[in-house]
Amino acid sequence: MKTLAIFAATFLTGLSLTVAAEEPKEPAKPDGPTLQLRAQQSPDGSQVVVDAVDRTKVNEKQFVDMIGLRLWVDNADSLQRLRAFVSTPGAALAVKEKLGASIMETGVEPDMIPVHGEEGKKLKTDGMVLLEKGEFTRSGEYWDSSGGGLGENDKPFRGDKYQVRVAAFYIDKYKVTNEEYCRFLNDGNVGYWTPWNQQIGKAVEGENAGKFIPADHSLAKRPVVLVNWYQAKGYAKWAGKQLPTEAQWEYAAGGKEGRRYPWGNEPPDDKRLDFPIQYKHTVPVDWFPAGATPEGVFQMAGNSGEWCADYFDNASYQKAPADGVAVNPKGAQ
Repeated sequence: MKTLAIFAATFLTGLSLTVAAEEPKEPAKPDGPTLQLRAQQSPDGSQVVVDAVDRTKVNEKQFVDMIGLRLWVDNADSLQRLRAFVSTPGAALAVKEKLGASIMETGVEPDMIPVHGEEGKKLKTDGMVLLEKGEFTRSGEYWDSSGGGLGENDKPFRGDKYQVRVAAFYIDKYKVTNEEYCRFLNDGNVGYWTPWNQQIGKAVEGENAGKFIPADHSLAKRPVVLVNWYQAKGYAKWAGKQLPTEAQWEYAAGGKEGRRYPWGNEPPDDKRLDFPIQYKHTVPVDWFPAGATPEGVFQMAGNSGEWCADYFDNASYQKAPADGVAVNPKGAQ
């Protein structure tokens, strides 16, 4: 049985990644609809419109790359306007909001920017923890991301109780840092930068002039944040890895024994994570060793969120499989 390597990369919406033990195959060229931008003139200037279009209709020479997405553009005039428009962080953020609304409304997803570079694959499984294959119980009580059970009035959702079986895999000991994400950007992946993330910027002088660096030395070991799912997936591919499934992440956090918290069943305190909250910002990824899992994975609770490969699927938590055991489930795609 092949062993998977998962690495937990963090983004404020954060990122969790999984690495296949063998080189992932290049996916077939996608078909079906995609998203395309067009610029409309308005009294206040250009207005950006997002359309779902047939992929065969796009001009593959006309696109804008931003936040991990290759956004097709309807014509050369729109392309010129849009490139100027998204050159400022505020305008790029506005386009991002329009894209999010379009995805929710149409269900059509954008294309990703092709990932470049080989530096990430040199990491292999360095800095990772091997989790042996095993089985855990989904207890019939679960939380979504809106509260996580830490609020005084939080109440869990309820569903069937059943077993989940996962194959062995590796997971990163620490969350992905700003410093590590800069290596990804500088290895030919400029379009995966988040322009409004003030923790990462381009150096204007010195030996790193023109390269992406943490905005301050104190930020280097903090988890990278403000990265969407597509950026997380791109980083994972660059590192020769892939995002973990929700079941894999759950197994890493709770173990075979079904711990209530990553460290065990003892309630949260300021030795295990920033709780009650003392810091108004993220902290280095190697803080709070008392909050690590028994296998040594840090900060699976607190500091920042982590992306998984599959969408949260409420139905899979509510309804048990016919035989009571879910084997390597992948959830909603």
